[in-house]
Amino acid sequence: MAYFLASYAPLIMSGEGKLAAKQFRIPPYVDYSCRREPDFESPFPSISAICRATKFVPRLRESDTIVYVTKKHAYPGHPGKHRRLTAILKVTRRFESHEDAAEWYEHEGLLLPRNCLVGDIPPLELGHTGCKPAEFDTVEQWDAEYRRRVKTTPQFLACEPLFLCLHAPPVVTEEMMYDAFGRIPGTRNPPKIPESEYRRLIERVGIPLDFS
Repeated sequence: MAYFLASYAPLIMSGEGKLAAKQFRIPPYVDYSCRREPDFESPFPSISAICRATKFVPRLRESDTIVYVTKKHAYPGHPGKHRRLTAILKVTRRFESHEDAAEWYEHEGLLLPRNCLVGDIPPLELGHTGCKPAEFDTVEQWDAEYRRRVKTTPQFLACEPLFLCLHAPPVVTEEMMYDAFGRIPGTRNPPKIPESEYRRLIERVGIPLDFS
């Protein structure tokens, strides 16, 4: 079992995303993209390699735990720029392809997560995202890049949510990060963190997890 710290850009981080959350009643702290990476909204939240390619998912195994924090930003309800801790996910199943993952989700009677790229299931429309990255002209180009990455990094993870809060997640200040880690860890390539630092972070943030 290993512990990791990862960050992502939530829907609420942009004006377009705030509008989408309000208009379509989308939880404001879901991922901003057209494929929701990670997809927190499934009963078994999922992680794929469509964003980080080889940098993260291939390293993860069943029973590993990932703490997800938002990118630093001036989110509503707290002064100044800060992060929010939205999810703690424990990997319960690792699949070596999106097709294998899709078969399992369907067997469980569940809708496929948005980041499970099988068949011709379309991406979300632009109005349901935080707006496309500048390097793509259309959502179709954005999605095509994700599909290209799946061909080289097809692993897919289904997770148990140990903690999940997508509406008003707890604040993570710089002080809390320094208290937990003695530094501000880089999360673009999510680092493995010691269990002691994992515990300090969630205790400092005030998440009541049972460590027994």
